[in-house]
Amino acid sequence: MSEPRPPEEPCRYAAGLPHQARRPLAAHDRAWIERRLRRLWIGTVLALLGVLVVVAAAVALGQRAPTLARPLGGGLGLSLCALGAVGVLGCLTARRPWRWLAIAGLAVLGASAAARAWLPAWSPPRWLVAEVLVGTTALGLSAVGLWVGRRVRLLRLSSLVRGELAEGELDRFEGPCPEGPLDALLARLRTAGELRDRSGLRLELLPRSGLLVRVGGRRFERWETAHVVDVAPAQPHALRVELPQGVAPATPDPRLCLRRRSLTPLERAELQRHIAQLRRRWWPAAALTVLVLALMTWTLRSDAAVSDSWPLLDGASLGWLALLVVVYVGYARRVLAARKLEHDRRLRWVVTVHQDTADPQHDPPTLEVLPISQLAWTEHATPAGWRLSRL
Repeated sequence: MSEPRPPEEPCRYAAGLPHQARRPLAAHDRAWIERRLRRLWIGTVLALLGVLVVVAAAVALGQRAPTLARPLGGGLGLSLCALGAVGVLGCLTARRPWRWLAIAGLAVLGASAAARAWLPAWSPPRWLVAEVLVGTTALGLSAVGLWVGRRVRLLRLSSLVRGELAEGELDRFEGPCPEGPLDALLARLRTAGELRDRSGLRLELLPRSGLLVRVGGRRFERWETAHVVDVAPAQPHALRVELPQGVAPATPDPRLCLRRRSLTPLERAELQRHIAQLRRRWWPAAALTVLVLALMTWTLRSDAAVSDSWPLLDGASLGWLALLVVVYVGYARRVLAARKLEHDRRLRWVVTVHQDTADPQHDPPTLEVLPISQLAWTEHATPAGWRLSRL
């Protein structure tokens, strides 16, 4: 009597690299991480105090110099521009494309100010300057918001990290550099010059928080967390049957063999996680909506105090509304993608593709594709890149 086959377990990946082993955390590494946590708290508190000082100074300046603040929507608009200026200065030291966008915005605004002062006939139209100012401010605010959000996320992880330090274990993820576009973490490591040997990458992380401790056996001094994900194992030798009528192409390509196989329960559960993750990213649209409504309300209030005409849709307001439309379109695309994946999950099968050199009866499929969303599911019996990425 044969023993029952153990149930399959998900495969862990971090930054596109498979999990290999777990080892004890050295005492000197534990002490080093604890020192970094203390410096993180101190630096974040000081930075947030600096942000509050900038906002308070901008609001006070708007009250003392209303002619300066009125074109920007009052004290609130002036404080947003001040925070945006801080963010733009930070973008000048960031990597591309942030740096180039900041340089372009500052160059246009500087040229406009110089032309208005010395060559009025050559000065660009006010609406163009307003749109560039809105775009540059939005860039700076995005940089500040991302920095604050990243710090807040790290602080939220600090209690989890301390628990992992007490457990004293590290996960090792190792493998060749993934083909195609690099994971965000690997791209930053390449910029930092850490990807010296792309034939064999090794990352060592804390198990639950994903905090990067070592790269290639060397300590990594910056705060970085890897996207750790559990994916369903591939099914290279699962039963595959013919495609149903109406789905198979009328004139099949003789170089390809198209079949289908059923999704496993783990694969359907993974699809459900991707669907929830796509629908969960509603907060950027909601936050920007609140910000735009607050800014326009402040503008109405400021203009009503000085005149009877309320220029609600001036250049700056149109710029904010255009940015809001872009964010809503992005979220609508995520919802549409989630809906297609929901149909794939209910359909419960994938299309398998064998090239002419493969034997459909024995060889793993070259490609597996979800039929509704048309997304690759596996490539050469390994998970497709989007399954390992942060959606």
